[in-house]
Amino acid sequence: MIRRGILFALIASALVFSSCASNKEEPEPKELDSRVKTEVLEHKGSALGVNQLPVWVETYISEGVKAVETLSSYEGSYCFIGEEAGSNLDALQVWVSSFDIPGEIAANVSTRVNALFTGAASGSPDGEYGTYFENIVKATSSASYSGARKVNDWWVLTRRYDPDQKKQYTDEYRCYVLYTIEKDLLDKQVLDMIDRVASETEGATEAQKSAFNNVRAIMESEGF
Repeated sequence: MIRRGILFALIASALVFSSCASNKEEPEPKELDSRVKTEVLEHKGSALGVNQLPVWVETYISEGVKAVETLSSYEGSYCFIGEEAGSNLDALQVWVSSFDIPGEIAANVSTRVNALFTGAASGSPDGEYGTYFENIVKATSSASYSGARKVNDWWVLTRRYDPDQKKQYTDEYRCYVLYTIEKDLLDKQVLDMIDRVASETEGATEAQKSAFNNVRAIMESEGF
């Protein structure tokens, strides 16, 4: 009895310790300290006396493309932003002028649609839903979507260096290009696409049809 009592006491102590450990507050993130400094030497607006970074570029760098879509200037639109870096500005401007916006949109649509179908499935997307979903996602990734327009592009020339060794530095151009497409326009194209593929898929189960209808309802009310 004494041994059993000791065992129970040890278990109880362990449980109390575990509970305290799990309730421990998460520590504050440590601030990273870096000796490397970054300095903007020139940018697209330098020659015109413009000294402010465009809001869409600043927002994209700090918060990502989804945050750009929340700006009032792009209300009702999906935004697609390309980013490239290099040492030759002329080469980067060629990249901007030939930016593959159809491919960018298709890849983005495919990723979002895949996430929607994965979330809508009550089972594993790698199981009974696999082929059905795969056909739809593949179709969205290879489709050509119309209506995108270039809104703006921007470039900056930055220098990275150690303050104690200023003669050793790295200069780099970084280019950004922004395209938009109206949400209603792209949503309709995507919905038409998945409707067509779903109608051509034979032998869909009730569970697959249910998942498809869930995705369709989400896209109609919220977009993708």
